[in-house]
Amino acid sequence: MPVVIGNVELAPECKVKTLDPEPEFKVYRGQVRISQLAESAGVPTSTVRYYERVGLMSAPARTASGYRDYADDAAARLRFITRARRMGLSCEQITTLIPVWAGTNCGAAQERVGRLLDEKQQDIAERIAELQQLSDQLDTVRESLDAEPPLAVCRHDLTCCVPESPGRPVAIELAPRH
Repeated sequence: MPVVIGNVELAPECKVKTLDPEPEFKVYRGQVRISQLAESAGVPTSTVRYYERVGLMSAPARTASGYRDYADDAAARLRFITRARRMGLSCEQITTLIPVWAGTNCGAAQERVGRLLDEKQQDIAERIAELQQLSDQLDTVRESLDAEPPLAVCRHDLTCCVPESPGRPVAIELAPRH
């Protein structure tokens, strides 16, 4: 069965190529709405708005009715930002990376991303060491708790329930698990 586009009929063996940058991402006259843009990168629309507020994404043109109208390059930039965030890079790090990348200087961007990943690996190694220290402290406290039977009445300083912990305090930032 022939395919008809506008008033042009294509033979069955002709393949229709899409200009969409991603599957299911529709481009209409070079402009897309925020929901389409967000969906193409797998992020909520609130994330796109946030990236605009912090300067990672340029403010788009607006339609007469106030809708955001993103140009073609916005999809590539949003996917770039999303991938960088998923690698654990901060918005500040991405801000320094975008001018290097700018969609054209792959070699410089790759070098800079490599340095940022090395920094992130170092941060992770330091965090693992801190968490191991905390784990060791908790083991010591547990041993202390297990060494003494519970008292009938707690001490006023609660050292019977919460013994002194060796070492320095370890700051822990807990992120919700998804």
